[in-house]
Amino acid sequence: MTYYAAAIGTPVLLGAFPAQDLDPASPVAELGRTAPRLRPYEPLLPQLEKLLTGHHPDRYAQLTALASSAPGASAGLLRRTFYGLIGLSEPSPPAYLPRLLAPAHGGEPTAVPPATPLRTPLQVLTHLRDRRPTAPPEITVTRYADVGSGPYAPSAPSTAAYAPAPTGQATPQVVASHTAIHEDAPDSTRLPLADVVLHDSQPEPAAWTQEAMRRHRHCAMAACVTAPDTCLVRVPDGSLVTLTAASGPDGRRDRCDPAVYASALYAWYERGKPLADLLDGLAVVTGDVAHRLQVTITPPG
Repeated sequence: MTYYAAAIGTPVLLGAFPAQDLDPASPVAELGRTAPRLRPYEPLLPQLEKLLTGHHPDRYAQLTALASSAPGASAGLLRRTFYGLIGLSEPSPPAYLPRLLAPAHGGEPTAVPPATPLRTPLQVLTHLRDRRPTAPPEITVTRYADVGSGPYAPSAPSTAAYAPAPTGQATPQVVASHTAIHEDAPDSTRLPLADVVLHDSQPEPAAWTQEAMRRHRHCAMAACVTAPDTCLVRVPDGSLVTLTAASGPDGRRDRCDPAVYASALYAWYERGKPLADLLDGLAVVTGDVAHRLQVTITPPG
């Protein structure tokens, strides 16, 4: 358990360690040789303060890499083995193990909520129309559930899709594609594919976005839905962008899933457009409805 704690970035201070019972070549034995030791005859508090102050979550990254020879692949390997033992062919849908979620997701320790559409990996198609200076930029967002391969998977849209050319232009506009995945997606092996990592209802959303960018270094953005009409997004330079549904002429906010806002922001950023150009507003189109957004940028620091 101590090894697992160190592997996920928890500060570790060893009070005892059974080195004589371990294979010296094992990663657990290496933890015993490298982790700091508790000095029982010295004050405890200074030792804990020193441990926490000097700790870095990646301190044991080399040991973490040794925890498994096939990270994230245990479900598929185990299912293949079990079906082989009973002499049956494996089912076609991908194998995965439900993730263990935070206790807030259920009253019972083992309670795991069913997968919701938000937790299904999403393939997102976007089309950008920069209408400045006459109107705010407009980004069309279309999302498809991406459940992987197998007979139950829907037909995936082509990533080489095109949108009709705007009036006066003869050439159709290329539609870009990216992948958005909730961090609690049941199939955690899909997370390395995410361009945008999503979450919702985090008590400290800004802190979560920072940690998510560290945990998922492959992603370009981490986005947390903080309210029914608001999404907080951290971009690669560390800036935080708040996207909020704007009030219409009747004073009511035209809402849609705020995770859509994050995909629209990704489409803008991916094309090298300055974030500051969105301060006058942004229109996100889903279906045939345009949703007006207010954009606020908090610089890193």
